[in-house]
Amino acid sequence: MIAAGATGPVPGSLGAMPQLGGHAALVVTSSTPLWYITRATGVVALVLLTLGMALGLLIAVRFEGRQWPRFITIGLHRNMSLLALAFTAAHVLTTITDNFVPIDLQDAFIPFISPYRPLWLGFGAISLDLLIALTVTSLLRARLGHRSWRLVHWTAYLCWPLAVLHGLGTGSDTRTRWVLVVTLLCVAAIAGLTGWRLADGWPAHPGVRVAGAIALVAVLIAGGAWLMSGPLRPGWSLHAGLPALTHAQVSDPAVRQARGPAASPAGLAPAARTAGWPWTIS
Repeated sequence: MIAAGATGPVPGSLGAMPQLGGHAALVVTSSTPLWYITRATGVVALVLLTLGMALGLLIAVRFEGRQWPRFITIGLHRNMSLLALAFTAAHVLTTITDNFVPIDLQDAFIPFISPYRPLWLGFGAISLDLLIALTVTSLLRARLGHRSWRLVHWTAYLCWPLAVLHGLGTGSDTRTRWVLVVTLLCVAAIAGLTGWRLADGWPAHPGVRVAGAIALVAVLIAGGAWLMSGPLRPGWSLHAGLPALTHAQVSDPAVRQARGPAASPAGLAPAARTAGWPWTIS
């Protein structure tokens, strides 16, 4: 969401362009149902993906109890993974249907081609591709064989963190307290279970386990530093790769009248910055 220099915009459109310091100030916002559904399904998909990943790690350490046999964990793991894929599909469909941001269908599957935050959206595209591969190979496990299936399933260790990076880097709600808490709880859960996975079976392969533990700690420290210096700081959207204008905003007559030919997805934001418009990005 972009908000620049004023309050009281019309939901789902560009607000008035008041004069601040001699320059017009855009107010861009969206409160359409699809935009809210997009954000909600994204958070739910991350939680479900985290649960699926957590259950997979519990399977790997052969967790079971008298009241919790192993087949329950296996069944829940499969169901959570399917639900995560379903909510991810809803997240993608609502995103490309709502024209508030310029994201097309191919952007959801081909990484780094979108004009809207290409790096962070690209991480989401890779995560989705891997999630589809994980789901399909699980459904065809009997035909693939255990070795091929397990090789593909190792990509789960890449699918989940890319989904987290996508959410933190692209999400409109990263600085919203409850969303941040949910995301951090997901990270803490997977980090703890990954540590358990590395410790399980010690002292077999001690070098691999120690290297894995060091890498885990290093990733957590680096991730925390990036979060504090990046997505949690004001103005992150500009650094994340915010496009000039969204599809809906480009067609707004007020914008075209205000900036003329520059009011295009490739031209308005640079023109606004050059003109000194007081943008503030959330």
